[in-house]
Amino acid sequence: MSIRLFILGTLAKGNNYPYMIKKKLLDALPINNLTGMSEGKFYYNFEALQKKGLIESVEIIHEKNRPDKTLYTITKSGRQALELDIYDSFKSLTNIQDLYISIYLLDFVDPAKAAFLFEDTIQKEKQRWQEYSALREQENDKLCDEKVQFISDHAFSNSAFNIQWMEKLLKLIQTY
Repeated sequence: MSIRLFILGTLAKGNNYPYMIKKKLLDALPINNLTGMSEGKFYYNFEALQKKGLIESVEIIHEKNRPDKTLYTITKSGRQALELDIYDSFKSLTNIQDLYISIYLLDFVDPAKAAFLFEDTIQKEKQRWQEYSALREQENDKLCDEKVQFISDHAFSNSAFNIQWMEKLLKLIQTY
């Protein structure tokens, strides 16, 4: 999951503070363990995005007896990076959960283009799954170890479920 993508998407909706963006991230997604997201990692992403010119601070709010708050906005190049990152997530999927933020941010891309890219990704996944299935059938006789067979069964049922989920997601994108 890309913290960077969520930050850019949230700022594309309007200026905001890092603390509020982190809170929105935790509230918006059904994930308890955000791939080891720490305070440092989260704020590091802000600094990195700012150094790349994708976001910029627009105002520092000073309140009595409170820490200063820095308000950020997305830049034009940040909007372009956001769009490209969303397309890239549909094009080069490595983990299903990596799509959660891209789905959340579908408003910032052309759904037809995202669907086209994702359709190709699904076809590649199906082909890979078929190749592994054929190989598994050939090797099945050699898999006399019950534990190896058990693990293999889980991996294949997981892959089948992921493909079904991806096909449902494709329909969602196509009708968006």
